[in-house]
Amino acid sequence: MGSLAFWGGIPVSKLVNLPLRVLEGEPGKPLKIYWQRRWVRVTMILDRWYDVGKWWEGEAVKLFYRLQLEGNRVWEVFFDQEQKSWNLYKIYD
Repeated sequence: MGSLAFWGGIPVSKLVNLPLRVLEGEPGKPLKIYWQRRWVRVTMILDRWYDVGKWWEGEAVKLFYRLQLEGNRVWEVFFDQEQKSWNLYKIYD
């Protein structure tokens, strides 16, 4: 995994929750992310999971990815299946 900062053995992260432009390869698989006016390449998919959120309030299922990007950055992004949109959820320091 990329070089992460740790606090008591836990990776330090920042919640962001911003909309993203994502270039996909295979359906739903992120290849590049548009960030700060340039495309950043995904070098590795570290993890992938579904989150049902507040299903009792009708919140849509989200597909989450933990990604390693060029420059050893680690981000969590999700695809909101109801809104058909990508979002940056978390950045690991």
